[in-house]
Amino acid sequence: LDESKEGKVIARGEFARCDVPTQNGRRYPRSLYEREVKKLQETISRRRCFGELDHPADGKTMLQRVSHLITKLSIEKDGRVMGEAEILDTPSGKTLKAILSAGAEAGVSSRGFGATKPNSAGSQDVGDDFVLRTFDFVADPAMQTAYPTIYNEDIEQPEFTVEDLKASFPELVQEATDLSTQDEIAKIVESE
Repeated sequence: LDESKEGKVIARGEFARCDVPTQNGRRYPRSLYEREVKKLQETISRRRCFGELDHPADGKTMLQRVSHLITKLSIEKDGRVMGEAEILDTPSGKTLKAILSAGAEAGVSSRGFGATKPNSAGSQDVGDDFVLRTFDFVADPAMQTAYPTIYNEDIEQPEFTVEDLKASFPELVQEATDLSTQDEIAKIVESE
């Protein structure tokens, strides 16, 4: 793969929240999100959990409209559904990157389908038939805390590990291990 010199643009943070009614009055029980997040793990690990810029009217993902790829999804003890998305270099992804590079915020909203029923608190409980498909970037998310932080990650560079050091300079490592003072280490580092 020929990767861009700029690296990846990654969104990390809260994508949703369990047991808290959204702005549109829907409450997603924790057990429901736990089940659906678990079901999505294979799709995520196979890099097939695509999202779009805005919810598609028909609810179906079309590759020509994809803006990002969900790369991680989990639920914290406090009920926050935490996620990570890699913003792709597609036309919609470029639009999203332009919005974010302008300093604007884009929220995240779940996309799925299922029935709801009224509860005693005046909101709607999402039912057991709910199926979570993905999360899309939107201008005004139903969960007002679902604005992930955006990171620019450099392309991964090979890391020089302690094991590499031991393999490349075994005598130096042995000498440093045998030293009793920092002064002796400084002398060896200086001479090397």
